[in-house]
Amino acid sequence: MNYHRMTAALKYFIFARHHKGHGIHSPFVFDFINTVLREEIPPHVLKIVREVRKLMAAGNEIIEVNDLGAGPENMTSSCRSLSDIARRSSVNKRYGRILYNIALLYNGKDIIEMGTSVGISTLYMALGAPESEIISIEGCHKLAETAKNNFSRFNINNITVVTGSFDEHLPVMGSQNIRPSVVFVDGNHRKEPVLKYFALLKELITPGSVIIFDDINYSHEMNEAWDEIKRDSQVSVSIDIFQMGFVFFRGGMVKQDFVIRY
Repeated sequence: MNYHRMTAALKYFIFARHHKGHGIHSPFVFDFINTVLREEIPPHVLKIVREVRKLMAAGNEIIEVNDLGAGPENMTSSCRSLSDIARRSSVNKRYGRILYNIALLYNGKDIIEMGTSVGISTLYMALGAPESEIISIEGCHKLAETAKNNFSRFNINNITVVTGSFDEHLPVMGSQNIRPSVVFVDGNHRKEPVLKYFALLKELITPGSVIIFDDINYSHEMNEAWDEIKRDSQVSVSIDIFQMGFVFFRGGMVKQDFVIRY
């Protein structure tokens, strides 16, 4: 953990509200804590994800990753093993539960994921929202193909993986009538691109939507991007759980920011 994250973690644990919702007077946020942060997910979902993790861990294939955003720290080579990518870059069970539960709340509505990797986070959302179309964008062709193979193994059919940059695909989604209610942003950790994608996403999302940003404390500039995003006039509620940040677009609510211990 770098110095920035150590400092951010200390501030988080000092100021975060209780994980059970004690002292939180917003019914919306209290409900979010209980239905998204605390609700367990079905065993069959965990079994599928566990099997995919095992497949990835057993693989020794080395691929060249054309990382279009800031990649994992201490990576000096673009050549990495699939097992290492799955271990370092995939969402863990604790945060996969959040993605599953929030997708479940929006089941039947479009979901966009920015950064597929080997498809672990995508699986959580697709299984949580079987009636939704999950559009997942991945910049690395080999990773996109790996993710597609993982989905096919378990007959997960509500995922469309598109290969290319976010800059290439986001601007045309409006003309394709894609109107997401959930967006998970996990493919770039630099301030300027993240803010640019946020501006594009605001043109696509539907009323009542949520945009989830992963790694909001990854670096100082990512933290700056998060601070700017949650101050946006269109954001009605923001929730910070240190690893992830959520911004909600819900009319008729007094603007509030929450830091929740998770």
